[in-house]
Amino acid sequence: MKSQAQFVLPGSLNRALVEVDVTLASGNSDIVLDFADCKFISVDGVEWLEELLLRADSADAKVELKNVTPSIYKVFKVAKMDSILRSCGGNAPTGPVC
Repeated sequence: MKSQAQFVLPGSLNRALVEVDVTLASGNSDIVLDFADCKFISVDGVEWLEELLLRADSADAKVELKNVTPSIYKVFKVAKMDSILRSCGGNAPTGPVC
């Protein structure tokens, strides 16, 4: 069973987070990204997140997004990033759990 590595994202996610990428590449951990402090995400941040989810899927690893603020969730929804919305619980019958 894989361990779970948790990362608290910065207030502004503008680029890839090397420590998250390294953890995923190690193959030993599933990833939890805590968005509680994140108030802004740039296009580069969204692209990195989508690529991270694709790499995680290929590595048979889970990535969970938690505490996603309504404004950040709205960005994901407007961008129609299905992989991100799934990681956020967006396809759950009761709605998002972020």
